[in-house]
Amino acid sequence: MEPEVGKVSDVSFVSALLKETQKYVGQNEQEFDFLFPGKGAKSDVLFNAIGVFTSKGIEDTTVQDLLEAANVSRRTFYKYFKNKVDVLESIYQMAAHLLVLKFKTAQQHSSSTNDFTVRCIELYFDFHVLLGPLVRMMTEEARRVESPLASHRDTLLEHIVALFDEKYFEEEAKHLNPKVFYGLIWMMESASMNILAQLPCDPHTVEEYKQTMCAICARVMVTDPNQWSDIPQLPVQNQPA
Repeated sequence: MEPEVGKVSDVSFVSALLKETQKYVGQNEQEFDFLFPGKGAKSDVLFNAIGVFTSKGIEDTTVQDLLEAANVSRRTFYKYFKNKVDVLESIYQMAAHLLVLKFKTAQQHSSSTNDFTVRCIELYFDFHVLLGPLVRMMTEEARRVESPLASHRDTLLEHIVALFDEKYFEEEAKHLNPKVFYGLIWMMESASMNILAQLPCDPHTVEEYKQTMCAICARVMVTDPNQWSDIPQLPVQNQPA
């Protein structure tokens, strides 16, 4: 059973983020530079700010809130960050980097493009559900064109598209128009935001979305007729008795 996300005021997902990060840092120490809590003032601000942002929202959060949560002085805060948005950008980059590492690991262990696609969709939705309040807040903000997080979202999508392109070329020896991959990611992102509109997430609803996205995306990615039997089936609507 997938973990349920608590209320927005519940920051238990912060611990979940730490556990996920520790697992992947151990596997990719040279690729991931994460400031764990207790390793200095910068780390403490970053870690404690996650709970503040998700409970109060971006607009209502102040630098003073972040100072009090991390128990640091204003002078120390400005030694590492320009403002609260700078902190938020660092949090977004941290989460984005972790998601890319998950996808890279899936790419290395996938036997086919179809397998890679399904693995990534499972990882994507599990990651979003695990960190529900944080992901919802950051994604909503990052999708605004004028947001400072927008460019970081663009970078994240570029990395994911590149991974899909590499895997597809490895198997098919040709490159698809990147908009194909972008379209699949945008679809998954919108589906995820629909799930996260209501917290805690309903496990049954999450599973339905995962099955649907796996079936649709796999059909887009597969070109070899021999692989059709391995493609997840499209969910069928149960008719009322």
